[in-house]
Amino acid sequence: MNKVHKGIAIRGIICLCYLLLAILMFVTGRTHTLLVDNKGNQDGSYSAVNGMTVVVDNTTSEELLKNDRAKVVVKGQNVKLLVKSFDGSVNQEFRLKIPLLQDTVLVSIPKLIAGIEPALEPFTTD
Repeated sequence: MNKVHKGIAIRGIICLCYLLLAILMFVTGRTHTLLVDNKGNQDGSYSAVNGMTVVVDNTTSEELLKNDRAKVVVKGQNVKLLVKSFDGSVNQEFRLKIPLLQDTVLVSIPKLIAGIEPALEPFTTD
């Protein structure tokens, strides 16, 4: 291999490394807005928790009463929610994966507790 081919190969490898690094940073560094919702359904299929604390990724703690909603900005696609009700009836941990290109998602805690899908929904302001 002569010097010209070797130089082109090295430049190609460097460009590929930069591209892979950019993709990695986009996927792991992307932030999402998570709307944590504590509202029940009017038909009674699931009901809101009277009062609870929601810890998001072991960093952000939010207290929610019945029919409250909190806004949390998270980094990355994988989110861990720890839900503890004030009366001690609920103490559960949930792991969610946010779609990569979704900016804002709404997560219904009562749906998560009841096991109703989808508990994680896209949120738009149309």
